[in-house]
Amino acid sequence: MTASQRAAAFFDVDRTLVRPQSMERVFASFLIRRRYLGPADLCRYLGFLARNLGRLGQGLLGDNKYHLRHKDPAELQQLAAECFRSQIVPRISKAGRLAVDRHRQRGHLVVLLTGSLQPLAELLAGELGADLTLAARLAEKDGSLSGTLSNRRPHGLEKARLLREVARAQGLDLKSSYAYGDHPSDLEALASVGHPVVVNPHPRLRRQALCRGWPIVNF
Repeated sequence: MTASQRAAAFFDVDRTLVRPQSMERVFASFLIRRRYLGPADLCRYLGFLARNLGRLGQGLLGDNKYHLRHKDPAELQQLAAECFRSQIVPRISKAGRLAVDRHRQRGHLVVLLTGSLQPLAELLAGELGADLTLAARLAEKDGSLSGTLSNRRPHGLEKARLLREVARAQGLDLKSSYAYGDHPSDLEALASVGHPVVVNPHPRLRRQALCRGWPIVNF
């Protein structure tokens, strides 16, 4: 690593730093309890799935935000902040916090790389002191949410592509960098760095980690 290069730590979020459910699932339950999401919103979500059954294997479930269509972005941001404080902060892994802190103390760039919603990911970044957040961004149309994403959701190969893109833009040394993930879809991102760390792994990822000699930890 040259003097101009810096190492980074790339953290998956759902079931890695936040346990045991995804932040977005916690948020959806919160919105239903608050009656912000009602039957009409859920029907839009299910209708979109029904119209696109042939794409279920292409990340459709994660990309479908039709339950949020026509919602006010500012109001959703306020609700995200309320949900984050009351429902998500208690779910942040203490071991995960310590891992983030260790990388910050070493001067590493800390990046949250997640398929969860940008508002939630940004709140988590502020809570943990992360430097950069790459997440699923909600698209807007005429001042309200469109029910779609404005970017490709960071998941699978897209997550690995973004990791490498950040490395180029920031002048990072990937051989000296770390990545943390729990799911087989994180495999390509984990393999992109010199120090992959498998956290609370799905059985298929655990098998891969054992074959490759990657460390396995529990947060």
